[in-house]
Amino acid sequence: MSEETIIKVLIVDDIADTCDQIEKLLFFEKDIKVVGKASNGRQAIEMALKLQPNVILMDINMPEMDGIAATEALSAKGLPIGVIIMSVQGETDYLRRAMFAGAMEFLVKPVPSDDLFNAIRSVYARVIVKPTRGPAVSPSENQPQKSDAKGHLLAVFSPKGGVGTSSVAANLAIALRQLTNKKVVLVDGNLVLGDIGVILDLKSADRTIAELAENITEMDRELLNEVLANHSSQIKVLVAPPNPQIGETVTADHFRRILEFLCTEFDYVIVDTPCSFQDRALAALDLADRIVLLMALEMTCIKNIKLFLEVAELLEYRREKIFLVLNKADSRPGIKVADIEANIQHKVALQIGNAPLEMTNAINQGVPMVIDKRDHRTSKDIFSLAKQLATMSGETVGDETAAKSQATAKTEKKSGGLFGMFQGR
Repeated sequence: MSEETIIKVLIVDDIADTCDQIEKLLFFEKDIKVVGKASNGRQAIEMALKLQPNVILMDINMPEMDGIAATEALSAKGLPIGVIIMSVQGETDYLRRAMFAGAMEFLVKPVPSDDLFNAIRSVYARVIVKPTRGPAVSPSENQPQKSDAKGHLLAVFSPKGGVGTSSVAANLAIALRQLTNKKVVLVDGNLVLGDIGVILDLKSADRTIAELAENITEMDRELLNEVLANHSSQIKVLVAPPNPQIGETVTADHFRRILEFLCTEFDYVIVDTPCSFQDRALAALDLADRIVLLMALEMTCIKNIKLFLEVAELLEYRREKIFLVLNKADSRPGIKVADIEANIQHKVALQIGNAPLEMTNAINQGVPMVIDKRDHRTSKDIFSLAKQLATMSGETVGDETAAKSQATAKTEKKSGGLFGMFQGR
């Protein structure tokens, strides 16, 4: 963000003291300027049309017109304004309503100042690069054309961070390649803070998804091959940008078009999907043939899983689209899988064993477990996951294929990853 950039913010809250406090918080941020304050949703719409702010901080419960209704009205007008809903209520119903109204962020009051600043800048970055809707661009010979054959898009996702989506996505991609011998590409969908490059030790990958986004209208097979990184397991990898500022320039529309094109070039597209309900995550979830929904044996995670299943129903996702997987499964007392299934009304399709030490070492070495520890229970569980997903995609994965994959799974081990930085190569 350049020094000349000023983010214009409109504060909307029926409590005047709250507006004043937020204004004082933002006063010392040189790139943020409060251009107005409104006390209800109706007034917010009028001031938004007049002042043209970049970001609106919108309370939910207000007289005359609440924040949800005002957000819906602003979204309908198609204005280049990002709305951040703020509420003292953190219930899932509020989050769900805010998301469907068109809000880009949901913050629970009181909001830590750093979280508020980061949210404003993040929303502004997504708004300012969001392409205006217009007539479709006429196809050219350089633009990707939809082929008759469509690859299977598998989105590895969890509504709770720290569940292991990146590690599972990386290992799953390699397992699918070994089991099916099909073309597999792994996409780091965490565009702001992606980890796939570290997990696979792709230090030499200097071209990222941002390059495809910059050349979205000229994207073709040649450019794609230049940008994709090669991994020793014979999968291709589309890595995330090196810093958050570049990552924010990749819009949901960019992300969707890139994924659609990858599905014309590969048999399997595995997406490490960000932990959020924001537009880029929803782009991957909407396109996915299967959502590999990861859950851990933690009450906060189970609560978020239940929320996601409710949101998925509102989004009209087919129930069979969601493949619920218990990751880091162990014999921890107190929480039974059967009780969880009864509570969330969804069956756990598969469990992946917990291997905290081995998985951490695999990440630090840059050598995934399905390569380095093929016979470990966790690796076998991931191969079982790959086999089930491949079978549901129409593949025939028999014992002979599995035996061949086991024979070729052990590749030459290298001293790479984080440890390799210190040991030398």
